[in-house]
Amino acid sequence: MPEPRLSLRGVTKSFGDVQVLKGIDMDIAPGEMVCLIGASGSGKSTLLRCMNGLEPVDDGEVRLDGVDIAEPGFDLGSIRQRIGIVFQSFNLFPHMTAYDNVALAPRRVLGEDARERIEALFARFGLADHMRKYPDQLSGGQQQRVAVIRALAMRPQTMLLDEITSALDPELVGEVLEEVVLDFRPICSRFKMDQGFI
Repeated sequence: MPEPRLSLRGVTKSFGDVQVLKGIDMDIAPGEMVCLIGASGSGKSTLLRCMNGLEPVDDGEVRLDGVDIAEPGFDLGSIRQRIGIVFQSFNLFPHMTAYDNVALAPRRVLGEDARERIEALFARFGLADHMRKYPDQLSGGQQQRVAVIRALAMRPQTMLLDEITSALDPELVGEVLEEVVLDFRPICSRFKMDQGFI
């Protein structure tokens, strides 16, 4: 059995007096797709943010390829390219075109073929004619697809997707997920929790 790409042990997180995550254990192997399902407010997005280092854990370990990225003082900048994340809110810069939002990452991250890769991703997601539009000129579903393109352009090894189909028309859901899987098998964002436990 391969070593886990991402491993969680005893992950705990509280906000004030409210404990959102309690002793979460999980192993995710390279190439594995995991769907996490639960009610609104059950801790799905918080767990994703802990996995990506955007939210510090109160206790426990988050190991990426065997390295504990939750350890205090760990240089999280070193994993930003390796773990992509797409939020339910699109987080696009309103003063930048869709293309510029995607091309914002450094050239060393995007690679020498950045322009060709970005244009190919826009075409794959049906947005080739919308690259030069600003976010307020795009529908919610189009903005969500741009956010997905931005994450994929970074060539991450692992993807965390926070309900990325919520703003899409039903007929686009399968198509967008299929395009994401073409790049790799992602880690999805929803899981079932019962009174704070997985």
